[in-house]
Amino acid sequence: MSKHQATYALCDVNSFYVSCERMFRPDLYGKPVIVLSNNDGCIIALSDEAKALGIQMATPYFEARSIIQKHKVICFSSNYGLYGDISKRFNWVLEQHCDQVASYSVDESFMRFEGFDDDLTQRAQTIRSELWRTLSLPVCIGLGPTKTLAKVANHFAKKHKATTHGVVDLSIPKIREWALKQIAVPKIWGIGRQLSKKLIMQGIHTAWDLHNADYKTLQRLFSVNMERTILELRGQPCLTFSELPAPKKSILNSRSFGKPLSTYSDLKEAVAHHTSRCCEKLRNQSSLASSITVFLYGQRKELVYYNRPSITLQLPEPTDDTSIFLQAVEQGLRRIVKPGESYKKAGVMLNGIVDSRGYQPDIFEAVPQRPELMQSLDKINRRYGQDTVKFGSLGFAKNWAMRANSCSPHYTSRWQDILKVS
Repeated sequence: MSKHQATYALCDVNSFYVSCERMFRPDLYGKPVIVLSNNDGCIIALSDEAKALGIQMATPYFEARSIIQKHKVICFSSNYGLYGDISKRFNWVLEQHCDQVASYSVDESFMRFEGFDDDLTQRAQTIRSELWRTLSLPVCIGLGPTKTLAKVANHFAKKHKATTHGVVDLSIPKIREWALKQIAVPKIWGIGRQLSKKLIMQGIHTAWDLHNADYKTLQRLFSVNMERTILELRGQPCLTFSELPAPKKSILNSRSFGKPLSTYSDLKEAVAHHTSRCCEKLRNQSSLASSITVFLYGQRKELVYYNRPSITLQLPEPTDDTSIFLQAVEQGLRRIVKPGESYKKAGVMLNGIVDSRGYQPDIFEAVPQRPELMQSLDKINRRYGQDTVKFGSLGFAKNWAMRANSCSPHYTSRWQDILKVS
């Protein structure tokens, strides 16, 4: 490959949530470990040792309880604050070794290399060693001339860790051909289950078949995204490399409660919490919103929420001020809560989102904007921890909080949870 041509890499942390828990608990290495979802409902992460016992991803905890107890599997409630902080540190390490980094999810990121004269496979091994040395994170890295091929390479790096040492490069045409012949169509990045069925009807069963297909014909049959996928498999970059995610057009925050709630004060606290989180996300992407939807889920009956009241409140003008949205949701909540009714879940969603930069308010319908106050609030909470300073309506009781009976300490974001070495 020409040194002037960019190379892409996908770095993926193996069993990320489990790896985060083991980072501060080295005694867990070699032992079966699982991490549970919200309210300790389902298994969302497993160590290799847990997989070897036959435990499956997404299995409800109660169904796996007997095997968990029999083999003394260590269980953790999900600790998203910890995982998010470790993810930021993971990306910071990657930034020291490449031109650009684009976070794809909490546990994987794309890297872009251009103009590097050294052996990128060796550089990838150096990155793996550095992540293990600094963060105790085991990773696999896939390299290729496009993001799609980097994704395929990463798949083989994870599947054949022992022989590849966690790094695979598909820049070499012969290796690329061999790899694409092993990948079934449903496994290709961007090809879903329904689309793969249609491709199979066209006689396309593997990534290599798709690589050799007439992209113009498939573009007419499907979409321009299909054409891009084929060209990416051929080594022609078509997908943009964005370091920053595109601003969201709607922002949602919701959670199931740890127990059913019927008290208005508890429901108000929960909705206020979700509103505050949404407004933080809104300001983080430099946006304003003009409406907010509040919704509740009643008790489930035969796996269906039979009572789902909601209300949408329109503001006179877009804003990012948390207090204005809190006033609106309190009015809305009073109109949808039924006395004596129990609720299992609540949430809010912001809509009518616009860019705050350059926005011209209506001088006749002006909503009071307090950017300095919101900036100060965010700055304090980023430095000293979430909700160090908060609005009174968020309360302190948190009777609505999810079950998290086995949550690990917040080692990196709470002073009281920092490890003490004696």
